[in-house]
Amino acid sequence: MNIQQIRSATIIINYADKRFLVDPMFAPKDAFPPIIDCFTPDLKWPLVDLPFSVEEILQNIDAVIMTHFHFDHFDEYAVKALPKDIKMFAQDEYDKNVLTDFGFNNVEIIKEEGTVFGDVTMYKTNCVHGIKETTMPYFDQYNIRHEAMGVVFKNEHEKTLYLAGDTIWCDYVKNAIEKYNPSVIIVNAAKAQMLKSGPIIMGTEDIEKVHKCAPDAKIIASHMDTVGHATLNRKQLGEFVRKNNLSESILIPEDGDIISFDKE
Repeated sequence: MNIQQIRSATIIINYADKRFLVDPMFAPKDAFPPIIDCFTPDLKWPLVDLPFSVEEILQNIDAVIMTHFHFDHFDEYAVKALPKDIKMFAQDEYDKNVLTDFGFNNVEIIKEEGTVFGDVTMYKTNCVHGIKETTMPYFDQYNIRHEAMGVVFKNEHEKTLYLAGDTIWCDYVKNAIEKYNPSVIIVNAAKAQMLKSGPIIMGTEDIEKVHKCAPDAKIIASHMDTVGHATLNRKQLGEFVRKNNLSESILIPEDGDIISFDKE
């Protein structure tokens, strides 16, 4: 298994001879206007360009996973770039219909009881994309949903991988760790938030809780240094990791970096 950080939540997971592209956002730097009602309301985003061309990113991709249909996880540039017959995975019927409305014709829902693709079994896990009472006023303003998913990847010859998705620390995350005992956990770690929403993805406190729940797991921090509503960057997270002697447990890849893990 290896995991390549592309940019923001966009990653490539090579797992049991399958190559998954997760949450493709292909917009060039500064393509989108500032996110209103956040702490940096004048900041265009993405903050950085992709580390590779879209053509390079799409080479040999077997399937695409859209964890949820938010503009920083699946954008108009991805809609245009992806072949319409590529295998797509979504969290539920609503997001499946979003993809089919875009013209994608090979869309499947990842189920909690398991969905098989090649030699990989994927299990949907649930998320809390911020506290609903404080988050929904902003999501309603953007006309987006609160629902998001994580995914557990299993294969008898690979370490179990848990992609937590857009979530804060919650019982869903705790239960997924206890149920699947993952060796590798990918967390979205930019502590994105609006002015009064509270965090909608993990920050240092939540990541520390993940580590305490899974002390032997390697935690990979993704979804960083790209979106305008982030409040935690790689430098700050790195300082937290060093201060708390967590460098062996929490990994912070730069865009383009590949992290590899031996088979079981």
